[in-house]
Amino acid sequence: MRVLRSQAGKRLLSVTWALLIAWILVVLLFTFVQRKMMYFPATARSLSVELFGELRETYPSTEDVAFASSDGNTIHGWWLHHSADSGHNRPLVLMFHGNAGNRAGRISWYSILGQAGCEVLAIDYQGYGDSEGKPSQAAIEADAEATWQYAVNHLEYSPSRIIVMGVSLGGAAAVHLSATQSELGHAPAGLIAVSTFSAMVDVAASHYPWLPVRAVLVDCYQSDEKIPKVTSPYLQFHGDCDTVVEARFGRLLFECAPQLSACGTAKRWVDLPECGHSDMLYRCRPLIHQEITQFVASIAANLSRG
Repeated sequence: MRVLRSQAGKRLLSVTWALLIAWILVVLLFTFVQRKMMYFPATARSLSVELFGELRETYPSTEDVAFASSDGNTIHGWWLHHSADSGHNRPLVLMFHGNAGNRAGRISWYSILGQAGCEVLAIDYQGYGDSEGKPSQAAIEADAEATWQYAVNHLEYSPSRIIVMGVSLGGAAAVHLSATQSELGHAPAGLIAVSTFSAMVDVAASHYPWLPVRAVLVDCYQSDEKIPKVTSPYLQFHGDCDTVVEARFGRLLFECAPQLSACGTAKRWVDLPECGHSDMLYRCRPLIHQEITQFVASIAANLSRG
């Protein structure tokens, strides 16, 4: 009996060690390939705006743009506007997309923004679309800052007419940029976040609870630590059936935002009923259009009072 118990104990110990070694190997693999698991760029040799004729239905004047990020890599994008001599009377939305695809997959968003009376500067991060480089938190935040500088210094939009918008991962870029500019005293006219999160590390930990994500994740995107610095009017959307970024993580971010903007506008949360992570324009387009249109109108009213 003692011999059998000893053999069983040894087998149990061997299995335990095998499982532990396998877990360590998985952790090491995750550590080295985590960015491939986080970013899903669609690359293209060219995304010239001339290839997307439907854009001109909303924006008669459209232009390709290219400029350098802070690390020297060139990022590409589109400046979608209504007329060459508009005099920048319309607000400009800096549009930061999510972690999959590229700017060409967001045409429905550009259409909604155009119908709300906005112009759009849509860019692809490093490693996405026809932009150079590789994606990382540092690169994406640098790209967001370079986009702001291009809008202000080259396109000559006033910060008071720039709305920063981000979807999913782009929400982290938008929060970062808005917080940075608010601290510098050049707060955007508004911030719109869609299906985004308190921190990437929160989302990753929820998907991989058996991994020590908080110890090894490199690109953490701690938006919850940055959004308290944002002084702009704030609008946030989230689908109540989102399984990629659960609504609770969006709520955590929203709760960290200031209750009122510097101009006295209350932050606004909009539930998107029966919407997941990527289907909100299919299921809730009228609601989203209405909310964005009202948000833009309130910004215009604030400007007229100022």
